[in-house]
Amino acid sequence: MLTEKQEWVLHTITEFISRYGKSPTIEELKNILGQKSKRGVVQYLESLEKKWFITRWSGFRSIRLGNWVGFQQMLSIPILGYANAGTPLENAQESNLGVLPVSKWVVKWDEKDYFILKVEGTSMNDCEVNWKIIENGSYILVNKKEINTNSRDAFLFIVDWAATIKIPKTEGESLYLTPKSKDEYHKPIILSSSDNVIVNWKVVDVFNFD
Repeated sequence: MLTEKQEWVLHTITEFISRYGKSPTIEELKNILGQKSKRGVVQYLESLEKKWFITRWSGFRSIRLGNWVGFQQMLSIPILGYANAGTPLENAQESNLGVLPVSKWVVKWDEKDYFILKVEGTSMNDCEVNWKIIENGSYILVNKKEINTNSRDAFLFIVDWAATIKIPKTEGESLYLTPKSKDEYHKPIILSSSDNVIVNWKVVDVFNFD
């Protein structure tokens, strides 16, 4: 139904709306797609509109995804509870808080490999994931397949049955769960090999809309 380039443009629009909660402008699409002129972007949009993948209205951000796109390309990712960006206080037992509809272009692998948690706390409010900050109240997308830690990315840890988001660092037999915060009072959590701690997957995206 779509050419490869048309699908690429639709993917770009869908991902932009999923990430930012608004449609891209023609100028933003031109820059993202690497087009030389706005006319080239408009031609793509006209083709997508004729095939009912999008609709357009008058206005600055007027692109809307068609019903077919909403039905076919959105996945329901479960919200399983809370995680702290601070000291681990919340019990890590799963509590289903509903689902978030997320584009399949954001959730690139099997949807069963993902879940969402809501963040409470500010110890990661200087940490970017996909150019978005983990704020108090953020929803984080966690990939259960990504379990190899590094000292650059944020991971979900379970410490004594409580969930927390931190960046790991190892030194000898010590494990530091380090914050990345604008608030200086946040300090690392220092753990040993004897502590009950589980590395529980990588934070791969952040959604801020509350």
